[in-house]
Amino acid sequence: MKIIYHCIQLSILFVGLLSCQAQTIKDIKVIDLAASAHVIETGNLNNGTTIPLDWAQKSNVACFPGTRFREFQGNHVFYRIDIPPHSITTFTVSPKNSKDRINIYGIRLPQGNTSLPPEIARGVCESDYEIYAGQPNLNKANGPKSIEFTAIQHSYTIVIGIAGAKDVLEGKYTLEINTVK
Repeated sequence: MKIIYHCIQLSILFVGLLSCQAQTIKDIKVIDLAASAHVIETGNLNNGTTIPLDWAQKSNVACFPGTRFREFQGNHVFYRIDIPPHSITTFTVSPKNSKDRINIYGIRLPQGNTSLPPEIARGVCESDYEIYAGQPNLNKANGPKSIEFTAIQHSYTIVIGIAGAKDVLEGKYTLEINTVK
């Protein structure tokens, strides 16, 4: 279990106050590809928590821009998986209810690295979320979202984040993982 501290500085009549609220990242599911190159996991965003997002727009991670934080302001559920060398691995999240706006991102880290957002210092990130210009149409049906990672000569640890859009704190989904060597 990992604890994240959200600190908010408040200024009231020239007096600065610091308020910190602890949140915990619930269990991180570790998936082993040794048994099968095709894995299906089911989950629910209510098993996750919201996290700060500033890390995602930094150039050393570049996961998604601040203009798209709205797509990731709900609960996050994490998975960790090691992908083998000489492979291509695809991760697809599908919401059970198309009204649930659920997105996916993944961060490629050196094998064995156990860092989790928002504590990621650097990594190679891929994400998939609804693309739009201007304001999003939150009533638009949501479909599957996919990302892909390639490992050439080395194994890598991939941290997968399944995230709800703003105010999406609950929603069932399926995570499908396919590896081709």
